[in-house]
Amino acid sequence: MLSKIKYGVAAVLILLFFSSTLSAAKLKVGDQAPQLIGKKAIGRGILKLSNLKREVGYEKDAQGRFVEVRGKYVLKIKKNIVVLNFFSTTCIPCIREIPTYNRVAKYFEQEAVKLIYVNVDAYATPQILKKFIIRRKIETPMMLPNQREAMRKYDVRSLPRMVIINAQGKVEKILIGFSENLEQELMDMISALLKAGQQ
Repeated sequence: MLSKIKYGVAAVLILLFFSSTLSAAKLKVGDQAPQLIGKKAIGRGILKLSNLKREVGYEKDAQGRFVEVRGKYVLKIKKNIVVLNFFSTTCIPCIREIPTYNRVAKYFEQEAVKLIYVNVDAYATPQILKKFIIRRKIETPMMLPNQREAMRKYDVRSLPRMVIINAQGKVEKILIGFSENLEQELMDMISALLKAGQQ
């Protein structure tokens, strides 16, 4: 009997701990975007949000040659707008958004914009996801982070959910639920952020 009480108390304490950590992670517009990291769904390597937000390269001239100053190439840091699309293969509205997300990614592919999927499937294996990506013609990268951590950090309680991160690395907008006007909404928001960054 005493051991049952101990287990009961332990269970309550664990639930209280997890509920307090989940409620503490209320993501808001204006917050610094929490770091995310995960394997690529297709191909080798890791996707890191910090690398998507900032790309480091070298300055090039009009002819495409590297610019040199005092014998050294000039470093160029590009700050990107990032759209995180929290996604599950079992979410029907998420699947309906795929063609729209592909078109928006294609439209902004030459700009300082990165659109990626963040997979939060609890049980999808990399093999299942690879087949799904090919069958559904997903054209943007998909990150496979620690599902629980990603959902906690970004306060994901339902899908679809998109988080737009501005060039300063802050949450600009959180889109929750399916929208028939998603393409225009994303185009307008991203265009406005790009325009603001040029001023």
